Formats: sequence, C-alpha cells, structure tokens
Amino acid sequence: MPYRTGLVTLALAGCAGLILASCSSASSDETQSTTTRPEATTTTAPIAYRATVVHETEVSPGYRQGVAKFDGGWIFSLNNALFRTDDDFTELQVGSPAIPPEYASRGFDHVGDIDVVDGTVYVPLEQPDYTIGTQVMARYSMDTLAFEGGVDVAQHHNSFVTVDADTGIAYSMDMFGGQALLRYDTRDEWRVLPPVAMSMPVDKVQGGDIVGDAIWLSTDDATDGVYRVDVETGAVQSLGSIGHADGEGEGIDATPLPSGDLHVLSADVAVVPMRLIDLQVTDAAHG
Repeated sequence: MPYRTGLVTLALAGCAGLILASCSSASSDETQSTTTRPEATTTTAPIAYRATVVHETEVSPGYRQGVAKFDGGWIFSLNNALFRTDDDFTELQVGSPAIPPEYASRGFDHVGDIDVVDGTVYVPLEQPDYTIGTQVMARYSMDTLAFEGGVDVAQHHNSFVTVDADTGIAYSMDMFGGQALLRYDTRDEWRVLPPVAMSMPVDKVQGGDIVGDAIWLSTDDATDGVYRVDVETGAVQSLGSIGHADGEGEGIDATPLPSGDLHVLSADVAVVPMRLIDLQVTDAAHG
C-alpha cells in the first residue's frame, strides 16, 4: 500500500477522521399527516475498520514500553524511566529512576503504557506479585517528568492506562488481557466505575489509548495486533498487525498525525532496533 498522509476521508455524510467520534446523520419530516402511520426504521451496519502500516521510524532503544503524543513532542517510558522528546524524537528530558522510593520499596519495578492529558503524564506502575491484586496509577509533570502523586488500584496487572480528556475517566485492564475494560473517575479520587464488557477477549495487551468513542489496544500476541473497542457498546474489532510479529508489540498512541492514525512501539526480535510503527486506519468496505 503506498504511503499516504493524514486521515482518510470517508464519504459518510461528509464526516472525516475514522478514529474520531463516530459520525451520524439524521432527517425529519417537515410536515406530518394527522393519520397515524408506522415509522420507518433503518439499520446501519457498524463500520469495519482495518489498519495498514504506512511508515516506520527507528527510535531510541530506551523507548520500549509506552508512548504518548502531546502538542510539540512525545513521552516515552522504559521499565523505570520516562523520556520527553520533541516531534523529531530529539530527547529533551529524562526522568530516571521514575518510580519513587516509596513505591520501589513496595516492589514496584515496571512502568507500562502511558498517557498525557492537560500537562499530566498518567503512568501505570506495576509490581510483579500479581496475587496481591494491587497496582498503582501515578501522575507526573509533562514538563519536568517529576512525580506528582499516586493511588492504589485493585488490579492484578497494570499494562496501560489511558484517560479521556473530556470526562476524566481512566481505562485499564485487570489482567494482561481479558474481556473487560476497567474504568476510574480521576476527578473523584479514582472512584471505581462499572467496567465496559467487551464483545470478545483480547490477549496480551501491552498498550491502550482513547480517542473519541474508541479505545485502541496494542498487543504482544501471535500477530502483534491492534484492536478497536467501542467504549459505549464494548464491540471489539481486530484491525490487523503492526508487522514484526517475531518481536514484541508495546505501547500505542492514537493521535491523528500526518504520519498515520495509530503509532505503536515495536521491539525487534533481536531487542534492537526499537521502531515506532505508524498505521493508517480505513473503512475496510471502502478502502
């Protein structure tokens, strides 16, 4: 597939940008008869999405856990470090060690896939004794990468966290994959909300990012795949592979950019190089 930049424009009621909020159209009768008549109903099939690799960029070997885009640059994570770069991946700031002593003393030794909202980096901290059923969601300054606070959450694993900028709702998963998205209200001290039941399980999830009405998941399964989860219905779609399936799929960012709609970290089977894989999302029926 030839390289294309920007979002794919769909001929769906003039709506553009697949990974933005779903588009809809409505019509109404200007005049109605006084005679009662049955209302016509229409059924619209959900869009079948697919993702195609359009570009790859080799990045620092240290950028091998999580990725998040912000206006003007990127945040990456390593097991115990955070990095801030500009748009061209020139490193500007390093936060290492990223895990504060109070959490390191409790056994926390791993940073997963991150998110950035309004100048705050949301960071999932994980300790390896999954039987405890407790992990931590932490906050860091985007500008300095300094730790700003954390809260214990009742999770067995903690591979990713993503936060809806409009609602403040955070999403994660209890295990290293599964069939439900956990939800928290970050504006109410991470109050637990009812989970989103997914229409099918997704295994070995390494990253997640919410944009519009969907959460986009990246995996380290047999295909190193990407998946779309509708946050309202829980409907899951498999979109395809990032390639390099013999390596390891890592975190994902879903910011629409000229380089692509999805951006997934991929570790080579030989450990290096680390790649940031850009994918274009299209309507499979039209694309």
